[in-house]
Formats: sequence, C-alpha cells, structure tokens
Amino acid sequence: MTKVAGLLPVPDYLFNFQQFGSLVLTICLILMLALEPIVHCLSAETDKLFSSLCNASEDIIYAYSILSAVAMLLYWLLLTDLSVFSMRFSAFLLVISRVASEVGLFLGALIYLIASFASAISSLNHNLKDFAGMHWSALSLWEIALGMYPGSHFVSVVQNELVMVAVSLFVIMIAIFLVNLLIAQLNGAYQLVYEDMVGYARLNRARIIVTTLEQVSQKRWF
Repeated sequence: MTKVAGLLPVPDYLFNFQQFGSLVLTICLILMLALEPIVHCLSAETDKLFSSLCNASEDIIYAYSILSAVAMLLYWLLLTDLSVFSMRFSAFLLVISRVASEVGLFLGALIYLIASFASAISSLNHNLKDFAGMHWSALSLWEIALGMYPGSHFVSVVQNELVMVAVSLFVIMIAIFLVNLLIAQLNGAYQLVYEDMVGYARLNRARIIVTTLEQVSQKRWF
C-alpha cells in the first residue's frame, strides 16, 4: 500500500500500467455484461433468437458501444506487454514512456494558449458564430491547431480584421514555436534516454520472468 499525500492508501498494483489496465478492463467487461443488448432482448419478441435490436436495447446500446470501444483499446494496449520478446520493440516502448512527459508539457502549453486566445477573441466585438463565446472560441482554436477547421469558415474570419490578427498570432505560436519546440525536446530526450533503454528493456524482461516464476506452483518443478 502506498499513501497518496500521506493520507489516502492506494494499492501498489494501481501504479503498474498493465495491472491497472487489467482492472479497468475487468470493470468494463462486467459493465458490458450488465448492458449486453442480446441479454436484454431475450425476453422481447423478435424474429431472431440472438438479436441485439429491440425496444429494450434502444436506451442502453449507446453506452454499450462506448464500453466496447474502451475495452477494445485496453485489449490492444495490454498486448504491448508482449514486446518483451523483442529487445528492440521493448526499448522503443520504454523510450515512448520516457518522452511522453514532453508531449504532456506540449499539450499543457497548447491548452493554456487556447484558453488565453479564446477569452481574448470572445471579448472582441464581432458577429462570428464560431467564436461567439469562450467555449466556441476554444473549440474553433482547437480545430485550427489540429488542422480540422473547415477552410470555408476562414472566409468569415478574414473579413474581421481583429479576429484575423488574433487567429494569425495563435497559428504562429502553435505552428512555428510550440511544434518546433516539441520536436527539439523529443529529439533531446530521445538521445539522452535511448542509450540506456536496451539495459532497461533487459531488466524489464527479467522482472517479468521473475514475477511469472513466482506464480508457478512448486509441484510443477518436480
């Protein structure tokens, strides 16, 4: 048990990605069983025996589909544990886990800039629906940062000079400054950690072997 903030006891296995993912996957499967449309449609009069489309399943099929998507993602994420069979893949995944903090910093800076420019643009005097309020401005700026903003909507943005200037400054800071800074940070972090990653990958494989052997019954050794 590990105490978070010195007060709340948390089991140690929750700090392990594989074990925590297995716990969340188990919870998702239990909820999926409770919301299984086929089970709810067994008592309904349908033409097919195992049908998932009936009146009883209309209210739960949406939640069931979300749980199914989460469960499938967890299945594939947990399969990354098989990378221990290849030192190269295992080292690559360990590098990803080490440089993920740099991506987190980039996302934090991106959210901060979106909140800043969204509040500024929503304070301007304009009639643009995409920027009417801080929430719509933040959504539009998020789409611009990801390259998902419709090109046809830029016509109305160009017609308003103040909004155009604010959006241009936002794009410059994101596309030129933050993205290149992220690339430089990832490059530097990769060069620092990759030399030691092969050794960490071997230690990780040894840890998995030792953990597996601890679970084997002594009768199997005789």
